[in-house]
Amino acid sequence: LKHFRDYLMNQQEKDQGEEAFSDQEQTVGEQLVYLKKWVSTKHAFLFRLSNQTVQIVFYDQTEVLLTPDERYVTYVDKKRTKSTFYLNDELVGSSPEIAKRLKYAKEILEQLQLQSS
Repeated sequence: LKHFRDYLMNQQEKDQGEEAFSDQEQTVGEQLVYLKKWVSTKHAFLFRLSNQTVQIVFYDQTEVLLTPDERYVTYVDKKRTKSTFYLNDELVGSSPEIAKRLKYAKEILEQLQLQSS
């Protein structure tokens, strides 16, 4: 956990110029999203959140976020530029970088599903 904390602290320092988490209060009925499970792999950290969102942070500082309804994918490139696509969008397939990371994410999620069965 110390490694995870240090990693997040380093990310926070890098993102100081960007807007970070806001300190807005939770509204009534709105549930707090929290980390349910995390896994470290050869190429990335995988996080599963309580709202079923999956975030994969690759060691090259790129990220993939998958929404629980499997309709959207958000990709953060090495320059920290964030792009969101429909999962079946042609833009996703036209980018080899995104396609490679989505393929890896699928493989890891399938392995985790098999392990939990």
